[in-house]
Amino acid sequence: MPRPRVIHQPGTQQALKRGIATLVKAIAPTLGPTPRRSIAQNQAKFELLDDGGVIARRIVALPEQEDDVGAMLLRQALWAVHQHVGDGAATTAVLYERIYNEGLRFIAAGADPMRLRARLMELLPQVSERLLADARPLRSEAELQALAFSVCYDEEMATVLGEVIHSIGQYGQVDIRAGHGRSLEYNYVEGSYWRGGAQSKEMLRGFQRAVVELHDAAILVTDMDIEEPRDLVPVMSLALRCGIKNLLLVVGSISETGLSVVLDDRLKDKIRTVVVKIDEFHPGELSVLQEDIALLTGAKPVLQQAGDSLEDVRAGDFGGARWVWADDKNFGFASGKGDPLQLREQARRLRAAYAGAENDDDRARLLGRLGRLNGGLATVYVGGIAEDEIRGRKELAERTVRALRRAASDGVIPGGGVALLRCREQLLAEAEAQDELESRAARHILATAAEAPIRQLLANAGYDPSEVLARLGQAGGKSGFDVMADAIVDVTEAGILDVAQVQLEALQRAVSSAALALTIDVLVLHREPETMTDP
Repeated sequence: MPRPRVIHQPGTQQALKRGIATLVKAIAPTLGPTPRRSIAQNQAKFELLDDGGVIARRIVALPEQEDDVGAMLLRQALWAVHQHVGDGAATTAVLYERIYNEGLRFIAAGADPMRLRARLMELLPQVSERLLADARPLRSEAELQALAFSVCYDEEMATVLGEVIHSIGQYGQVDIRAGHGRSLEYNYVEGSYWRGGAQSKEMLRGFQRAVVELHDAAILVTDMDIEEPRDLVPVMSLALRCGIKNLLLVVGSISETGLSVVLDDRLKDKIRTVVVKIDEFHPGELSVLQEDIALLTGAKPVLQQAGDSLEDVRAGDFGGARWVWADDKNFGFASGKGDPLQLREQARRLRAAYAGAENDDDRARLLGRLGRLNGGLATVYVGGIAEDEIRGRKELAERTVRALRRAASDGVIPGGGVALLRCREQLLAEAEAQDELESRAARHILATAAEAPIRQLLANAGYDPSEVLARLGQAGGKSGFDVMADAIVDVTEAGILDVAQVQLEALQRAVSSAALALTIDVLVLHREPETMTDP
């Protein structure tokens, strides 16, 4: 059992440095187009991992308690990057380690840790601006596919996902599912869909693939729980009077007894009805999903919380869609009769909310709503030889889609570590003009860190980083090194690109977290430290 201790300098810096180095050694090999992998044991199973964020999450604690603090500080930063932008953890790791180690060197030379941290944070906006100086939007499907390859390093996956995002746009719905073959398959479905299928298998009887389809259907949306047959009688009577032949009812819930009305053979001959409910929603989310369905279909929701009653339903409360479908798990429709102006305004509000959302769950929910309003859906089935491979490829596809969405919205910058490397010369030039030790040190630290990612990428590919960097210095411009082609190239023309927001997030997290770590003087170690699975 660990013993409680208080560790002072220089033991604190040494322990943090060892912990950071241990985690970086497990993650840095995954950087670049020729990544190596880490293997993690999970009970009786093993995972082959090439995602820095996931590797960090699998390392719950180091056996040496004093080293564990540094590792967990870095782990928290890496998981934040992974959650927010889906990629960039390996870049963050190598930046973080170089900033911390260089910072220790200057502190040993007399720099004050608190002032050094302040100067690093003051420089961060300036360096961030330089990093994004050449940011531009993606121009074509080919560029999306090239960028996807830089994230997943899987040619088949990059081709498919690049085409999918190009076809449905950055806010379109992309459903990644486990496939049954060895390759990737995908299809497009017109319209929007929600989880929560037909509430009776009887509604699916007689249809191919157990999917019921309704054409030119009326749609009624309500949050009410239907318990008795009499609850639905006013709605069905009104539908008959209005001459409705196909009807989709979106309800809060419905009992077996309540279903008896719509399943009655005498009524089914006159009006085919499918009853569905929305599943998998967060508390308070059901009402906004019903609002979206109403906007798409032109329906007026009948809401119990607003004091409405099914007895008060009017003909104008029904919306409509050209095509409606439902199976036992999902339902959807296409060509809804909603007001295009209202839909555009709702989409504008959701885009603004998505751009400003900090919580990852909120961003995911807003993105799902935007995708449904856009009316485009792609389903990608990810195959493989074994279950573990399929699971790993599925996670990789989801990470790649997140990166492509970021690129579509925030643009791309020269890849292969070139954009960061180009910040180096100006930082070194500015350092010479600084009188204060901490100001000069901060610029030297970031200049050294700026070349860390490309050095790691080159080393992972089997090259001598110093030799290649010397050749790049002579080439100048936007030149980078294509490790796949073993040549110096213009990285933009070669399609070697990085997502601007991913690189920015990696830089900002690494600088802010490593700068904070430089100010830690004392470690207080408990006998039984709390272990957290989530960073």
